[in-house]
Amino acid sequence: MAESRRPRNLIPLLTLAGALAIAAVVAIVLLMNRMPAPAAAPAPGSPTPEASTPSVAPSPTPTEAEEPTASDVALGEDGFTIVADDGSELFAYGWRDDAAGAVSALTDAFGSKPSESVYEGDGTHFPDYTSYTWDGFTYFDMIPTEGGKSRDEYSIPSYVTMTGQAVDGVTVTPEFDLAIGLTADEVRSLGPDKELAMPDGEPRFFFAIDRADGAGENGELDGYSPWVDTDPADETVVSISYRPYYDF
Repeated sequence: MAESRRPRNLIPLLTLAGALAIAAVVAIVLLMNRMPAPAAAPAPGSPTPEASTPSVAPSPTPTEAEEPTASDVALGEDGFTIVADDGSELFAYGWRDDAAGAVSALTDAFGSKPSESVYEGDGTHFPDYTSYTWDGFTYFDMIPTEGGKSRDEYSIPSYVTMTGQAVDGVTVTPEFDLAIGLTADEVRSLGPDKELAMPDGEPRFFFAIDRADGAGENGELDGYSPWVDTDPADETVVSISYRPYYDF
C-alpha cells in the first residue's frame, strides 16, 4: 500500500493560521493595556460625589454708590447754595458767613483753585476785599483791619459777581431768569425795579430793591439783590452781581 502524503498546500495554510492567531493575541493584550483602570471604591464613611456639598460662587461685591457732584450754584437773597446733580444740597452760604467755608466749597464744586487778588474799598463804607476768581465767577470777602470796623459793621462783608453762565460745567443761576448774554430789552421784559444809565452809557438794572427796606440788628441791609451790568457796545449782559441795593 502506498504511503499517504499531506497535500502540499496544507502547510502554508497552517502557517498563516498560526500567524493570525498570534496577531490576535497581541491585539487583545494591547487593547487591555489601553483600557482605563477601574475607579477605586470609596473608603468607608467617605462621602460619595452625589453627597458632596456643591460649591457656591461668591456673591459679587456691590458697587459703591457714586458721590454726588456739584451741578449748580444758585444765587439768592440770603446767600448761595451749591446743588448736587441728584438735587441734594451740598453747601449753603449766608452772605455774612465766614469766607473759609465758602472758598473751600466753591473750590470743590468748580474743581480748581481760584486766583486771588485784592480789591480796594474806600476804608469807610466799603472795606478792602480779597477776590477769589474762577473763570466766570468771583467771590469777594472783606479784609479785616486792626482797629477797623468788624465784619458785622459793614453792610457788604462779602458779595459775588458772575461773568459766565457756568464754571467748568457747573452752572451759576441767578434769580428772575437772568442770564449772561441777554439783551437790554430782554432784561427789561423781566421787570427790573430800576434802570440806571452809567457814566459810559450802558444801562445797569436792579431787581428786588425792596430787600433793602429794613436793617438788621447790627445795621446791615437785609437782603442782597441782583445788579445787572451790560456792555456799552451792544447792551448785552456781561455781569450779574449780588449785593445789597442802595440808592445812587
